[in-house]
Amino acid sequence: MTAILETERLFLRPYEANMAQAVYQVVQRREIADTMLMIPHPYPQKRVAGWLQYVQKSFELGTAFEYAVFTKEPDARYIGNCGLVAVSTAHQSGEIGYFIAPEVWGQGYATEACRRVVHHAFTELGLNRLFGRCLVRNPASRRVLEKAGLAFEGRFKQEFFMDGVYEDIDYLAILKSGYIQRFR
Repeated sequence: MTAILETERLFLRPYEANMAQAVYQVVQRREIADTMLMIPHPYPQKRVAGWLQYVQKSFELGTAFEYAVFTKEPDARYIGNCGLVAVSTAHQSGEIGYFIAPEVWGQGYATEACRRVVHHAFTELGLNRLFGRCLVRNPASRRVLEKAGLAFEGRFKQEFFMDGVYEDIDYLAILKSGYIQRFR
């Protein structure tokens, strides 16, 4: 499956090895690591190639579908990632994840990309349930998930230990039936 997903302002493309430098320019930012559960800071540049290989292999196996997010403007540029970071075919469920370059925060790109991934998950991949999670101290990320149709399910207190601090995590989810009722 190598389909490019499209929105009004974005292209979501499967990752390729030649995107390494563009990816590094975003993931190496402290602001990204501060809002993400699994991205370290500093991010070693040599790690990007291995991550890209992992993402491509996961895509081929159907265990994850992460997309490189590009703007559609004439000088199309990589601005982040959005996709299903984990998929369970046995349970027909997946976890949505994303990050967007800090210089374009607040412009609706994350919401636009997430809505497209949710649509893709239910209408093209045949999943039944999607969930997302975010740091409680990152209300902007929670709003993205809510605007994409996910609803709050619960808070896991001190679920992650990051930079010497226990972090509370909010979980949000949406079922296919709820998506059909709300967006069709």
